[in-house]
Amino acid sequence: MSDKSPILLWYRRDLRLSDHPALSAAANAGRPVIPVFIKDKSVNALGAAPKWRLGLGIGALADSLEGVSSRLVLREGDALEVLQALIKETGAGAVYWSRLYDPDSVQRDSKIKETLCSDGIEAKSFGGHVMFEPWTVETKAGDCYKVYTPFWKAVRDREVEGLIDAPANLPTPDAWPATDKLANYNMSAAMRRGAEIVAGYCRVGEDAALEQLDRFLEERVQTYKADRDFPAREATSELSENLAWGEISPHRMWHLGAQAMRDGKQGAEHFLKEVVWREFAYHLMYHSPH
Repeated sequence: MSDKSPILLWYRRDLRLSDHPALSAAANAGRPVIPVFIKDKSVNALGAAPKWRLGLGIGALADSLEGVSSRLVLREGDALEVLQALIKETGAGAVYWSRLYDPDSVQRDSKIKETLCSDGIEAKSFGGHVMFEPWTVETKAGDCYKVYTPFWKAVRDREVEGLIDAPANLPTPDAWPATDKLANYNMSAAMRRGAEIVAGYCRVGEDAALEQLDRFLEERVQTYKADRDFPAREATSELSENLAWGEISPHRMWHLGAQAMRDGKQGAEHFLKEVVWREFAYHLMYHSPH
């Protein structure tokens, strides 16, 4: 008999529906999918602004999931304990998530994968937060790159995984587990009056991020290389907040930026180099966490 047990899709810094390998794999498995966000100690440790901005992103993701006939389950507590409780409540047989590369996340996720697998639960991590897994890019001597320019030369012609459409619908469970209310997390508490001021400068959610990328490549990329050095000019993509919370993938920025370069837009190659600077930083963090 085929396995029809639900899959828990654990969201972290990947608050989108498109270009999401873990989501795509879950949606194509022919099993119910239960999207979950866990407010664990890594979330509680965030500073005022990132915690507040994360709360906005979670809300936008919840709305997007409703658009594909699904919903986002919110829980608070130790990530492993929350997942084990949800497995017991739902009969889930698998947990999927997108990889993270900071030391704390690697340690947490490794422990969770080991524990769940020993309990007979499929625990599977996927790429998507970076274009190239850190262990796949190395020097001829087998070491990691420590200088950007050689790193750029090593990856600029490498194949980048293609883009993945958002699912039209997600298979749902017969019964949904209970969920916390996002408002009860009070993610904006430490921002105080600042939240109202900063909100006017935020671009929240996947749809807004995709629109901004299109706008940047249409209106700004031609003069990006020179104008980006002048803070008073509207010259950059302004997508860092969306990249930080995974509301847009670096893969999409790469592929659309590469198309702009092929179309003769002069600043496009330098934009690609800046996307790879982000990649380089993640590789450095993974290989040299100290």
